[in-house]
Amino acid sequence: MYSPLNPEITEEARKFGLQAVKDDFVTNFLISTLPEKRIRQGELENLEYFKQNLDNKRTRKRTPKNFNRKSLTSRERRKLKLFDIPKEGHKFETYLPMHELWKEYMRETLGLTDKTKTFDQYNCESILKADFHGCFLTVSKSCCPSYIATTGIVIMETKNTFKIITKQNQVKCIPKRNSVFMFEIDGHYLTLYGNNFCCQPVLRSTHKFKPKKYVAL
Repeated sequence: MYSPLNPEITEEARKFGLQAVKDDFVTNFLISTLPEKRIRQGELENLEYFKQNLDNKRTRKRTPKNFNRKSLTSRERRKLKLFDIPKEGHKFETYLPMHELWKEYMRETLGLTDKTKTFDQYNCESILKADFHGCFLTVSKSCCPSYIATTGIVIMETKNTFKIITKQNQVKCIPKRNSVFMFEIDGHYLTLYGNNFCCQPVLRSTHKFKPKKYVAL
């Protein structure tokens, strides 16, 4: 367990009346200190087992950070262009079936399929946790005047932006912060405040928000 001392050190120790440390110091120390009853019960073997594990942990090589990382970093995703939509996909008609599927999904989320229940226009929690891929969204207010009145289908949502495709087959990236959006479902017009959506879409279902009320116009 321990390497032997330099002979010069042991010679100096003998001059002062000190005894050299034996090779297996821990074992000899336990034998000299533990009662014979505890040694007979096998406690010494247990301590030897723990001592070996401790030595193995000391000699074990540490694996570098992110050695077993399987996911890509943001820089790697941008380099591979995973979030870039090819120009062949810049067609508004291509996303119309997705919009129809989104309307069915949103009707179930807002409870519009049950005719016996009245529509709750302030159902903030359900809207915050909803998925907006396929939503026909309109920008009603924005800090950038050129974004106002932009309308299209949401084809991608990130933490801070909505990426929509317009009827003119143009893909536009609209920032959520300080923007107000509007969408219509079965004659109900709902307003979304972008500041409440500055979160990764996959985390909205678990996060707790303090949103503003959504006003039905």
